[in-house]
Amino acid sequence: MTSQKRAANVMARPAPSAFPELGDRLRAAAAAGRTGEVETLLTQGAPVDATDADGNTALVQADRPAAAAALKRHGASLERRNKAGESARDMAASVDDAALNQALGLPP
Repeated sequence: MTSQKRAANVMARPAPSAFPELGDRLRAAAAAGRTGEVETLLTQGAPVDATDADGNTALVQADRPAAAAALKRHGASLERRNKAGESARDMAASVDDAALNQALGLPP
């Protein structure tokens, strides 16, 4: 990607702080498995790793493979830990869902 294209992409997305409620909506959409809404919110500038009061990101709350994959494609961190010290990787391991693990690029 050329520097001009990168600059255009950065300028096209609104600053995440301009829409603080987008993080809340993103976590809700991810938790409900609404993949289309997840994609739309990310395009609108929702911060992919925005946390709630407990430090949970949308990826931690996404237990449906398609929503989790969409977040991962947009750069969501598997390693970011919530206040309880759990990461999305830890949460996926606790669910033990082969399709979720595959969506996240984790071993079965």
